[in-house]
Amino acid sequence: MVLAASGTHILHLQRGSDSYLLFTNAVIFQLLHAILILGLCSLKESNFWLRSTLVCMLVGIALFSGGLYLLIINGKNWISWIIPVGGSLLILGWLNLTILGFKRVLEK
Repeated sequence: MVLAASGTHILHLQRGSDSYLLFTNAVIFQLLHAILILGLCSLKESNFWLRSTLVCMLVGIALFSGGLYLLIINGKNWISWIIPVGGSLLILGWLNLTILGFKRVLEK
């Protein structure tokens, strides 16, 4: 909530602007993946697929949302390349989670 409020009050983003939409997307992605990460951390088992999912999600959200925040604050510059890397890591994390799910179903 603090992060979402800071977008309008500290950064003075105007509703409907491109920066506001980028900021909103970054906050939503960060929040949803944080909930997923907390849920995955509550699982009792630990195996390669779970650990790789968590690592991909943590690094991916840091690079993706963090990159969007930097893009809003600094504009497009040399560090903007981290946004697609973070997005790719999030996709890889979801693929790892899918594999983990299939493995759990097949083991039963």
